[in-house]
Amino acid sequence: MHGLEARSGALPFRLRSEVLDAPKAHNDEDVESRKRRKEAKLLAEASRSLDPWERYRALVDAFEQGVDLAEMADRKVRFAMVVMASLNIGVFALTTRPELLGLGYLPLRGWLGAFLLAYAVVAVYFFVQATDALRPRPAKAPGTTPGAPVEASRLRQRERVVAQDVAEYARGWREVRFDQLHNELALQNHRISQVNEEKYAALGRLYGGLRVLALLFGGLVLFAGLSHVLASFTGTR
Repeated sequence: MHGLEARSGALPFRLRSEVLDAPKAHNDEDVESRKRRKEAKLLAEASRSLDPWERYRALVDAFEQGVDLAEMADRKVRFAMVVMASLNIGVFALTTRPELLGLGYLPLRGWLGAFLLAYAVVAVYFFVQATDALRPRPAKAPGTTPGAPVEASRLRQRERVVAQDVAEYARGWREVRFDQLHNELALQNHRISQVNEEKYAALGRLYGGLRVLALLFGGLVLFAGLSHVLASFTGTR
């Protein structure tokens, strides 16, 4: 009898367990299904084409990024020129005071002319590259042939804007379409990328020249220190 009671009591327990576990499994399936739907929605959103307004904003952001890169290059040029001015002051102070170089103690005056010549050549190279990095660039790349793509930039390209009278320019803005604005911004982004490519190439050469100038100045300071040390050992003070 006890065994029959035990079996009869176990059956309701299993049924209650299955009843309790069923909603939990159902909820897990719902959560997983919602997660898959959300991931599919995000994937579809990420892979869709931009609408005209979103494309316009993306082009504007790209143009602003190009302008920021150009301004960063100009700041780096100005910083290099500040360093160059500091080096020039140091070279001037050393070369105009022979006692600082130890030339009064050692018969090595002839090397100073060669040093100054090398320093002057590198300094001229430095200034040429600084000028190349900072010089203004035209809105249209040199050598560009006129045609439909260039004509499309009549609303934002400076040369094209000033070539129109005010009424024609205002009418162009009233009649402009999104695809025309996209073309204008794409042209500007392409040109500013070319400008930044030229600027950063000149900037690389500029800092190469600055590195050589720093090495020459370091050699000058090293020579000054060594000349004083040798003079103290030879008793030529």
